[in-house]
Amino acid sequence: MFFFLLGEAIAYLLPFSFPGAILGMILLFIALSLKLVKTSDIKIVSDFFLKYMALFFIPAGVSIMSSYELIEQYLLSISVLLVLSTIFMLGFISLIVDYLIKRVGDV
Repeated sequence: MFFFLLGEAIAYLLPFSFPGAILGMILLFIALSLKLVKTSDIKIVSDFFLKYMALFFIPAGVSIMSSYELIEQYLLSISVLLVLSTIFMLGFISLIVDYLIKRVGDV
């Protein structure tokens, strides 16, 4: 909760819009990486959230269904963007992997 609140506070102070929850997760990741927070300290809470993760997606699903008319109106555009962005990301990731294999060597 501390990192969530800290991320929200930082997001409030930033001159541009950025989700505080994402900042909180980044801060928690940094704290875990630097061993400032032990995984055993957050195990109980993280296990709870992982156990009920599907439940947290229900509001997003309901929100999407309530906007069905809008989605239906732009369905072709959304579909084209999804296909193009998938192709772009596959190509981009393959270039990165190719670069890393050449630089690091065969894995």
